[in-house]
Amino acid sequence: MNNNPMTNKALLAALSATCVAVTAHADPLPFTFSGYMRAGTGINVRGGTQVCMGLPGADTKWRLGNECDYVIEPTFNARLISHEGSDWHVHFMPGIYRAWGGKEFQTYSSPGGAVFPDSGTDELVARFGQVYAYGTNIAALGNGKVWVGRRFYNRLQTGINDQFLENNDGDGAGIEDIDVRVGKLSVAAMLNPRGGVSNNRIAVPVRLTNIPVIPNGGLALYVTPSMQLKRDIQTDTPNPQEANGLAVGLYQTLNGVLLGGNTLVALKMDWLGTTRNSRVLLQQSANLGITVIEGVAEYRINKSAGNAGNKWFGVGMRADTRVIGPFRVLAEVGHDMVKPDNGGHTRNMTKFTLATAVSAGQEAGSRPTIRLFATHAIWDEAARLALDPTSRLGQVFGDQRAGTSVGLQAEAWW
Repeated sequence: MNNNPMTNKALLAALSATCVAVTAHADPLPFTFSGYMRAGTGINVRGGTQVCMGLPGADTKWRLGNECDYVIEPTFNARLISHEGSDWHVHFMPGIYRAWGGKEFQTYSSPGGAVFPDSGTDELVARFGQVYAYGTNIAALGNGKVWVGRRFYNRLQTGINDQFLENNDGDGAGIEDIDVRVGKLSVAAMLNPRGGVSNNRIAVPVRLTNIPVIPNGGLALYVTPSMQLKRDIQTDTPNPQEANGLAVGLYQTLNGVLLGGNTLVALKMDWLGTTRNSRVLLQQSANLGITVIEGVAEYRINKSAGNAGNKWFGVGMRADTRVIGPFRVLAEVGHDMVKPDNGGHTRNMTKFTLATAVSAGQEAGSRPTIRLFATHAIWDEAARLALDPTSRLGQVFGDQRAGTSVGLQAEAWW
C-alpha cells in the first residue's frame, strides 16, 4: 500500500476538483426533511418520575398524557434522478426510541438469559429505522412503485390509542400502489432484520387499497402469510420449528360524511400456530367548530393454548378545543376491560387526562405543540393483582387502586 504523503495529497486534490466540477454542472438534488418527535418530563404523585397507566392484558393504552418515552424520527429524502417519467429516490430515517427507565445494548448471560447488572445505556442512541431506495410512477408497473431496503411498511394506525392494526416493518423489497383498475395493489417480501443466519421468518404482505365500494370512502384488504424460512444449522442442533402464520384484515373508510369527520371500520383475524386473534374496531372523528372529537371502540378475542388467552374491550374519547389564539384545552377518557380465559376475575381500568396546550396554529393537528397535563387512573383489585411488580406502574402504585402523574410534553411532525 502506498503511504506517500505527496501522493495522498494529490489524490485528495483530484477528488475535490472532481466533486466541485460535478456539483457545478449538476442540478441541485430535490431534498426534503420531514419527521416526527415527542419528548417530555413528568412526575408521579409519590415523588418519582412519570408513571404511565395501562391495564394488563389490554392491547393498547390511551396516549394523551400517558406516553413515558422519547420518540425521534428525522427523515431525509432525496430525488436523485428522473428517467422516462419515473422519479428515483433514496430515503433515510435514523430513529431513536427510549422508554423512561429503559436501557439498550444490555449484556445477557445467554440468549434470552439474565441481564448483567448495570449493563447497557439509557442515553438516546440512534439507529437506522429506515434506509431504502425506490422508484415511483413506473409505467410498466401500472404507475406504481418499486423499492428495496429497510422501512416502516404497511402501517395502518389508529389515533388516540396509538395502535398499529397493520405493521410489517423490516428488511425487504416490493412493488407498491400498482393500478389494477379495482384498486391499488402492493406486494412485498419482508424479513426480520434480527434473524439468524440459519433461521429467519418471511412475511409476504399483500394489500389491495382504494377499492371504490361507497362514495367518499375506500375499502382495503390486507393479507399477510408468514413462515419460517430455514431452521437447519451445520454446527449445532437445529433451531426449533416455528408455526406458520396468517393475518387477514378488512378496512372501510368514510371521509367527511358523519359529523364532518372521518370513519374507520376494521375487521381483522390473525393466526400463529395455536394462537388466534379476532378483532373489530370503530374509529370516528367529529368536527364541531372549535372542538374536534375523536373516539375509538374495540373488541378483541385472543385464543391461546392452555386457556392463556383473554377477551379485551376498550373504548375511549378525546376532545380538543381551541380557547383563544394558540391555546387549547384537551380532555381524554378511556376504559379497558379484560376477561381472562383461565377463570380469573375481570380486570377494569379507567384513565382520565386533562391538558392545556399551546400550538403553532389554530387546528387540532397544528404542530409543534407543548402540553401541560394531569393524568389519573383508577383500577379494580383484579387489575391490581395482575400488575407486573417490576413495571414502573407496579413499583409505584402496586399497592394502590389509583394513581396520578403530571407532566409536560412536546410533540411535532413536519
